[in-house]
Order: sequence, then C-alpha cells, then structure tokens
Amino acid sequence: MKIAFFINTPAQVHFFRNIIRTLERRGHEVRILARNYGETIYLLNAFNLSHFVFADVSNSKYGRIPLLPFHVFAAFGHLRTFDINLIVGTGIYSLFTSFLSRKPNIVFMDDISTTEGCLNRRFANAIVTPSNITTELGEKHIKINSFKEISYLHPNYFTPDKTVLNRLNLDEKDNFALLRVNAFDAAHDFGVSGFTLNECRILINELKKYGRVFISSETSLPEDLSNYILRIPKEKIHDILYYAKILIADTGTMVTEAALLGTPAICRHPKAEKIGNFRELEQKYNLIFTYEDFKKLIEKTIDLLTQQDLKKEWKAKKERLINEKIDIHLFMTWFIEQFPESLNKMKDDPSYQKVFI
Repeated sequence: MKIAFFINTPAQVHFFRNIIRTLERRGHEVRILARNYGETIYLLNAFNLSHFVFADVSNSKYGRIPLLPFHVFAAFGHLRTFDINLIVGTGIYSLFTSFLSRKPNIVFMDDISTTEGCLNRRFANAIVTPSNITTELGEKHIKINSFKEISYLHPNYFTPDKTVLNRLNLDEKDNFALLRVNAFDAAHDFGVSGFTLNECRILINELKKYGRVFISSETSLPEDLSNYILRIPKEKIHDILYYAKILIADTGTMVTEAALLGTPAICRHPKAEKIGNFRELEQKYNLIFTYEDFKKLIEKTIDLLTQQDLKKEWKAKKERLINEKIDIHLFMTWFIEQFPESLNKMKDDPSYQKVFI
C-alpha cells in the first residue's frame, strides 16, 4: 500500500515516526508531506525521514489563512505523481488534499476546535481521537484509550539516554528544572497566551533555589534569559525531560510527555479544563497540575520541589497509566494497514482496541 502522511508540527514528527517505520518495514511505501514550521524539518532530518516540504509557514497565524489554498495545491501537485492509496494526517491540509485527490483519509486529533470538528465531519473518512475527547463527531469517529505521546514514549520504544546529561555538566543525582515556553501560534492557539517574560524571570528565581534551571523556548528570549536556554540537540528533549525533577510549562504536548516519563509537571494554560489529556492526567492519575493563577502555580511548584522521593512517587503513577492505556503505535499501525476494514471492526466492536494493550 502507498500511504501519504501529513506532518505539520514537531509533535507530529514524534507521533508518526515509529508508525511510519513499522509500515515501511512491512513493505508499505510512505510519502511524507511536511510544513516548514518550528523544528519540524529539523526533526525529520534528525530521524532520517525523507519528506517533501509543501508549506513554508507565515510568522503570523492569521497570515496563514490566505496561503492555505496554495499549500493544499502544492501538496496535491506533489501527490499527483504517485498512486497513493491512503492519506493520513491531523487536519485541514490532509483533509483538503484528500478531497482533491479523491483518496480516502484518516485523521488523528487530540484537540478539536469547532471549525476542525465541522471539517472532519464533512471531509474525513475516519477520525481517531483519545477517549478523553468529549466532542462527538459521528459514526466515523473512533475513540481509543490512549495518548498520542505513547506512540514514542512507551517503554517499548523509549530508553532514556543519560549521556545527554554530560552536555549540560549534569549527572543523574542532580536536581534541575525545565521551563517550557510556547510560541502559541498554531491554529488551535487563537486567543491563548502563555508566560510573560517577567513571569519567566520570577519562575527562574524560585526554581534556581532548588537546582539548575533550563528553558526550552519556541520564541527568542532577551539576553538575561538566554543564559538559561537548553542547548542540546532538539531530538534529545525527551531524555532531558525524563531526568528533570520538574517541568513548568505553558504548552500541552510536553506536559503530557512529562507525565508519561514520570516527571511532575505544572501547566499554566487558560483552556486546561477543556483539554481532555489535562483533565485525565490531573483528575484520574494526579500526574500533572494546571493553574491559571500564577501565584498558585508558584506555590505548587515550591511544594513539589520540597517533597522527598518525588520522582519515585511519579514513576509508580506513570506505570499505572501505561498499564491502563493501549499501545497507540500498534493500534494506529493496524488501523492504517487494514483500513477500511479496521474502521468497520472498531465501529462494530470498540472493545477490540484492548488487544493492543
């Protein structure tokens, strides 16, 4: 089978990379269409995933809307030379290209806006989401008991590389905190903002009382904060996240990643209560904490940093989570490989997903 994958963000590189490799090992031909957004192209190259860049992203999130037709036609033009059987992606680009190509598509999403929900209902052949998504998208909507981050952070696929600590003059016994600052320029980020520079300074002054502090930022930082920038290869971020004592973030993906790696995470996000991953990780597994109030966030940060055996406690919580979730890498590989029979199977028997635990 010939399968086209649309990869729009760095997080999607991680989500799809093991799935793509498994499909290729099984003899399928894969084409990757990528947006030049953030670290997406860098990561594709780092993981030796050949790709076609169909879109250079505007610095303005509003400026991308007029460019959408040109990007879709660029993707469509590239795929016209291949006899593609199936398109897999996460939203608008894959949906519209599938429509133009008259090829079936599978959409995976773990955060659905009203607009995206309407488009998925109209154009998607199958929609796969985690079960914690409350939006209902009709008979094509398959909910699975998993997180997308399990695709690459499940113990079967991820082993932390402690040699990355040497780059930062650290060892496994050292306490250090990671501060993640988001750019908030994706389509689902409209109306959302993160930490201000002054709040970052306040956080750093508190965190450095308990160990070293590193910043992972999607935006440029002023000189006084640039001294804290995490200077490692981008593909090594999960190794550092594994060894960190705590993560403070204003972005979603890395918070979920921290939970799956057994690292306590505190998130500042105004829409946290609407995000399924956050609700489940906080309310069911007690692995993360979300705050809109900055003062309360600081108080919880200090509370965690002063606890004994913090990482040991989080490791036990993480193992419970992993044991209760299905392996989304195995599920998605099967769902893609057997599509459309897999869609019918899941519609007839949603509990079939349990075979992938």
